[in-house]
Amino acid sequence: MMTLTDKEKRNFEKFRAELTRISQKYGIAIKSIGGVSIGEIADIEYSNDAESGDLYPEILMWAEDVEELEN
Repeated sequence: MMTLTDKEKRNFEKFRAELTRISQKYGIAIKSIGGVSIGEIADIEYSNDAESGDLYPEILMWAEDVEELEN
């Protein structure tokens, strides 16, 4: 189990609330157990295969990784 900062906990709760609204709007629910990553995202793009039922980041770049590449 990861240890989260207070800011990360608040962001997770805000994300959960927004995801609830989006799910209700589009009629799509996500079941994720242990598959959540939390941090500052520099770039992200999700898979685009509605028929598979899979939703995952095909492109994911964390801000800290971008900073390391730039230094």
